[in-house]
Amino acid sequence: MNPIKCSFIGLGKMGRELCARIGGAGFHTFAYDISLEASKFAEVNYENVTYSELESAVKNSDVVFSCLPKSNNVREIVDTLIKQQGTLVNVKYWVDTTSGDPGESQRIASVLKSQDVIFFDCAVSGGPAGALAGTLTAMVGGDKVAFSKVEKIISSFAKNIVHLGPSGAGHAVKAVNNTLLAANICSVSEGLIVLKKYGIPLDVALKAISTSSGRSWVTQQRMPEHVLTRGFDYGFSLGLLSKDVDTCMGMLDETSVAAPSLKVTREVIQVAKNILGEDSDHLEIVKIIEDWSGEKIE
Repeated sequence: MNPIKCSFIGLGKMGRELCARIGGAGFHTFAYDISLEASKFAEVNYENVTYSELESAVKNSDVVFSCLPKSNNVREIVDTLIKQQGTLVNVKYWVDTTSGDPGESQRIASVLKSQDVIFFDCAVSGGPAGALAGTLTAMVGGDKVAFSKVEKIISSFAKNIVHLGPSGAGHAVKAVNNTLLAANICSVSEGLIVLKKYGIPLDVALKAISTSSGRSWVTQQRMPEHVLTRGFDYGFSLGLLSKDVDTCMGMLDETSVAAPSLKVTREVIQVAKNILGEDSDHLEIVKIIEDWSGEKIE
């Protein structure tokens, strides 16, 4: 077993898979979630993973990983741990896999630096299935020199690891990436509905598009595997996508970038969330566009 000890905070759909991959790679990992059931499940089912209370987990770790709904949740935990003097004494690095806010990540990095802890925002893309397979893309911001110290652990769940720059860079790229995903889902849906009205089978159309200049991950994987099947079962919620899009909108406002097409996309996402609810799959955006057109993508 690797002598580096880790703790993992947040065992939701994505976090539990990341935790399992880290433990499976030979790093003893202390698992903590606000749900005792989730923590106990990780201990029973994942190799080298042990349930622990938050303070104890962190105090006995060299590296802390977090995967929480929002950056604010990460900040609250960091503040709580700092108040417990001595809790962070052994921690050298904090890797946050939350799809977070770049500005808040920079603030967290500054606070942790005062405790001699180096912070990395490590946004991941590829969904729970990619986490399970260890094929995620990791978008990392933080100290470039120190990055090599955590890269091996990150490689337990990510196949493609890109160091993008200083703190906040990883979360900034993830927010834009997911906003482009949302825009692509909307535009591909509209295009496929037009083709269906022309009487063209959509599975055949997608095969042509996916080997041509209009191709994307949406045309190649998400539409054929999760929409044409009417499964809408990718495993990434509309609420989380909406959060990432809102983060991108904040970045646009801060930089005074017009981005009219992305802002229209945000409006569609908001309509979908209001009608379908935050817990619906992000691909169910398609249903809203179907309703507007009177045609189904199948």
